[in-house]
Amino acid sequence: MKFIILENYLIILQISTLFLGMHIELHYLPSIEYISLILQKEEIIFEIFENFPKQTFRNRCEILTSNGKLTLIIPQVHQHGIKTLTKDIQIDYSQNWQKQHIGAFQAAYGKSAYYEYFAPYLWNIFSKKQKFLVDLNIELLELIFKFLGSSCQFKFSSDFESKDSIYYNLIHPKVQKINVSDYSYQQCFGMEFVESLSVVDLVMNRGRDSLSILKSLNIEQNA
Repeated sequence: MKFIILENYLIILQISTLFLGMHIELHYLPSIEYISLILQKEEIIFEIFENFPKQTFRNRCEILTSNGKLTLIIPQVHQHGIKTLTKDIQIDYSQNWQKQHIGAFQAAYGKSAYYEYFAPYLWNIFSKKQKFLVDLNIELLELIFKFLGSSCQFKFSSDFESKDSIYYNLIHPKVQKINVSDYSYQQCFGMEFVESLSVVDLVMNRGRDSLSILKSLNIEQNA
């Protein structure tokens, strides 16, 4: 009888863990939709044992400028002919990408309501020159959640664990895999609202109000 009760307990625990957790890749200054997704789960497992794929949001983000969307990319140290795991991707500081990104943020959000509060924290993180992309992305994500007044319970994968996750690569710059409920807020440029930008666009314009917008989004996977 005790064995049966213990077995049932274990089964319930496993189902609960699957339901509450999320396996997903780690992004650079993620999109509004990405942050909204991970806010829905109590525990996040970031996939770092994947072979690092090119042209994804793992090392790029999109912001809004006076000329429209701008993609900012973190260059990586290339090892030609060798597949590299995401956890081992090193940032290339021979290219002065931090200066480019800071300049772009200043031009895009220098007049926004929360620039003076949020920007110095970004510059401080950039100045540390983290060796690995994963470390930079995590530190930026923790900053975002701190600014939102929320928290994110996460851990890293210990092997490649995301093959069957519905969230893995769900948000991709070249493939529209999700439908998102309508949302909008006042942006710095343009008459028409531009969605799917880095969450930086939201927090620079709305501050702590950003959290309620993020929690209100309804995100569905395309059939």
